[in-house]
Amino acid sequence: MAAYSDWESLSADPDPEADLGYVGTEWDVIRTTQKEQSHLLFLPQDEQLLKQEAFVIADESAVVDIATHR
Repeated sequence: MAAYSDWESLSADPDPEADLGYVGTEWDVIRTTQKEQSHLLFLPQDEQLLKQEAFVIADESAVVDIATHR
């Protein structure tokens, strides 16, 4: 577990890969409606991740595009 001082040393806007160790992947987004409720289904393009049951189902109102949302 990281120490508090480790977190303090990070930039206020850290690079996800270099600073935090995250490796991004491409995902497909499918919009669906069931019982008059809109949902988004996020599926990884990497088939191996999909085989590991890596997917997300979210209520459309709960999803925000962080690239455009400020």
